[in-house]
Amino acid sequence: MVFAVAPWSRQLALLRCVLPMVACGWLACGTAFAQQDSNVDELSAQATDPTASLMSFQLNDWYTANLHGTSGSVNQVVFRTAIPFSFADTNHIFRLTQPYVTSSPSGTTGLTDTTIFDLMVFNQEWGRWGVGVSGTLPTGQDGLTTDKWTAGPALGFVNASEKQYNWGLFTQTFFSYAGKSSAPTVGLMNIQPIYSYQLGDGRSLGLGNSALVYDFERSRWSSLMLSLNYGQVVSFWGHKWRPNVEAGYDFNNERWVLRAAIVLLLPTH
Repeated sequence: MVFAVAPWSRQLALLRCVLPMVACGWLACGTAFAQQDSNVDELSAQATDPTASLMSFQLNDWYTANLHGTSGSVNQVVFRTAIPFSFADTNHIFRLTQPYVTSSPSGTTGLTDTTIFDLMVFNQEWGRWGVGVSGTLPTGQDGLTTDKWTAGPALGFVNASEKQYNWGLFTQTFFSYAGKSSAPTVGLMNIQPIYSYQLGDGRSLGLGNSALVYDFERSRWSSLMLSLNYGQVVSFWGHKWRPNVEAGYDFNNERWVLRAAIVLLLPTH
């Protein structure tokens, strides 16, 4: 009933408090719900692989505890979905990420820019690789947008030849090609190292949202984020879910980021 009558800003503030508690609670009791067969570890590996043909919907809370060079913190509620599809005998993964800032030092809140990618994937005996395009849409509110449309090539691979772990690399690039002429030009490369170790019973440790971001316009690294993610695939309400928690440290900006997420997994087989 609270969600039905509360303003949108209060809903997001409440999610910031509730989501980490729910995720931690599910992780604590996850063994009771875990599917006791070999498929649960395979699903866990796919859930941590951005090139896997696995449909998912996830709700995240990302909290930056401290900011480099200024006081205060930032909290975002982030919706992300991955949708596999086929086109002209090729297999694709489409992913959309939409953050909403619920608190910031400046007091500015609201939608930030939308990030998308479309990856054409090719299965191999050792795993899979993919090539495609990534980009951002200037959907953010004033103060939370680059005011630029961006696009660039995306490339990734994951070696899944060993069942207990997989590793790989996923790179996205973002170069502005349209938008407000007065807004700064965007030229970024996001390198995501991929590693996931299966602990059994659907549990896994991995690098999560680790990302190395290079800014071509400033000729420097803008972020060097290394994260550790723990999650478990569980069966609940007739579906597969992966609650997970994550801690990351940005060595470039000297800041901690804490993340909690609930992911609905929709395997096609």
